[in-house]
Order: sequence, then C-alpha cells, then structure tokens
Amino acid sequence: MAEDNNNIELDAENTEINELDNTSRTEAEQQKFESDFALKMVDTLISLNEQNISSYELPNRFFTTDELSCFSLFLRSVPVNPVPVMYPENGFLLFRGVPVPKSVNLTSESLEEIEHILETSVSEDQKKIQLSDMADDMINAYQIATQIYNDRVEKIRATYLANVKNAKTQVMEVSAAVACGFVIILTLASLI
Repeated sequence: MAEDNNNIELDAENTEINELDNTSRTEAEQQKFESDFALKMVDTLISLNEQNISSYELPNRFFTTDELSCFSLFLRSVPVNPVPVMYPENGFLLFRGVPVPKSVNLTSESLEEIEHILETSVSEDQKKIQLSDMADDMINAYQIATQIYNDRVEKIRATYLANVKNAKTQVMEVSAAVACGFVIILTLASLI
C-alpha cells in the first residue's frame, strides 16, 4: 500500500513536471516566433532599401494580414534618412568618396511607395488598426524589430562616421603636404 502511494506521488510529480515542460516549450516557441518575425521585418525593410526586392514582392513575404499590418506599423516607426550625407559620395581629385549606407536610409518616396502597396494588400479594417489593437505576439515582435533596427542603424551610423573621419583626415594630410610643398617651392624660388 505504501508502495502504491509512492508510485501515485511519483506519477503526480512527473505529470506536473511534464505540464511545466509543455508550458515552457510553448513559451519558448512563442519567443522564437516573435524573434523570427522581428528579424523578418527588419530584413525585409533592409532588402527594400538595398533594392534586393521590389515593393511589389512585399505582400508575398508575409502570410497573414496581421503580419502585414504589423510590418506597416513598423515601417512608420523607423526613421527616414537616419544617416545624413556628411561627405561627398564620389571621389574627387586625389580623394576617395564615402558612400552613404543605403541599407537603413529610407527615403520618403520609397516609404510612400511601400505604404501604397501595403494599403492595397490589406482591408479597410486592417488599415485602421493601432499597435495596441494587435495580438501580444505581434506587439512583442514589433518591439523586438524596432530594437534590432535601431541597433543596426547605430552601428551603421558609427561606421559611416568613422569612414568620414578617415576621409577628412586624408584631405587634411594631403592639403597640408601640398601647402608645405608649395611653401618650399616658393622659398627655393625666392633664393634663386
């Protein structure tokens, strides 16, 4: 009898452990879905900026209208031209240019084109949805995507600014060398 009670207790504990595993597994799957969807939104926007995909392919990258609506809200939240041009992109004289990174520079024209495509892909009810109206998994994916995109923008901006600084240093060094050379030539010419 005592052995049966021990077996019943062990079975009850195993059942509780299995239930906890199922709960954590679904939570882990949920987190994986949210992070995968967030990465998908960021990668889609960057692919659009780099013109790897056209805006007409956009509705085919998302499976549900909720996903399209979430991407539309994400698209409206990202900064337009977060990396402004600070140096000529094309080379001049002896100096090299520094191209502006296109992956995060969303122009207002491309934003309007993408929004137009998204508007034609969703119903009137979906157009009026706010972020707070969306399911929790879409809200979490939106927040993750925003954080990923902002982090990526900051890294790209830092790289661009470092490249601009290097290019400006090159201009200063060459200009100083030319000025020194010119002074030396004038000094030698005045001595002769």
